[in-house]
Amino acid sequence: MYVKIRTDGSLGIGRGTEGDTEITMGFGEAHMIAAALEKLAQTARNHKQTYIKTTNVGGGNKIDFVRADDGMITISGDRQSYICTEPEIRELAGKLRHLPPVQVAPPSDYVKKIPPSQGVCLVVTNGGNTIKLRLPETAILKTSVQSSIDSRYYDEVIIVGQKRISITRTSDLKWQLQSDEGTVKFTAFEIEALVAGLHNGILDVIMDLVKSFGSDDISDIRTKSVLQRIEQETAKVFGEDSTHKGVVRELSKRTRSIIGIGEYADERATRFIDMCKYVYSKLDTRYLEKLFDLFATAFVTEG
Repeated sequence: MYVKIRTDGSLGIGRGTEGDTEITMGFGEAHMIAAALEKLAQTARNHKQTYIKTTNVGGGNKIDFVRADDGMITISGDRQSYICTEPEIRELAGKLRHLPPVQVAPPSDYVKKIPPSQGVCLVVTNGGNTIKLRLPETAILKTSVQSSIDSRYYDEVIIVGQKRISITRTSDLKWQLQSDEGTVKFTAFEIEALVAGLHNGILDVIMDLVKSFGSDDISDIRTKSVLQRIEQETAKVFGEDSTHKGVVRELSKRTRSIIGIGEYADERATRFIDMCKYVYSKLDTRYLEKLFDLFATAFVTEG
């Protein structure tokens, strides 16, 4: 079995294959996969373990490790399946535990939270260059960068009102983000950390809002006031256009799942990103700026 560090910074394992026809995992998941392989090798028979990926790489979200009653070992994931001997499994685990170092800064080094001002609450930074972002543009940027990882060439311009952000993958190893503020460049070994940083930045900002509701007797009222604002102002955006009543209900429902009491923290960020993707990709673009203006302030606590 081979192990390779792909140009997008993720890892691939396989045998007799090339390109994307392999089992893929994030670089940071190597030790967990190695531990699962070692346990597989130590178990004589009748063993099954499923590892759920923590990164969005490859064609699936899990890797299965199986040792049958007759001792046969199978590794499956990303629509690939490999039958391996016990020595192969031990060797593969060793390779994953001793990968060459790849210098990647923590996600927080690339995306930082800043005091909100007119909705601007996050900044993307690298190499001394920065681009300031509002929450909705961050969500779309995260989606675009994530999409570019599976490409060899990528070029997109995100346009929201007067704001233009271009995302370009200029080669297998280089990305750049550009706006009227300047250009921020990333390498393949930094790009996964950027994606994580964008996600975590969104989560931090949304959790600031959720925490501002407090836990006293009127916290539910504070939550409902945000829900009411989204519903009322969304209705104003569409005006008399009755065909969009379903959209108003949909955005209200999504907002409730983002800021509602008792929701899991990480799911709040994912749901916010999904809501922005829904508006950006499914709705008439003439409504985009006003809806994103609303999201940029309603989900951000200023002061």
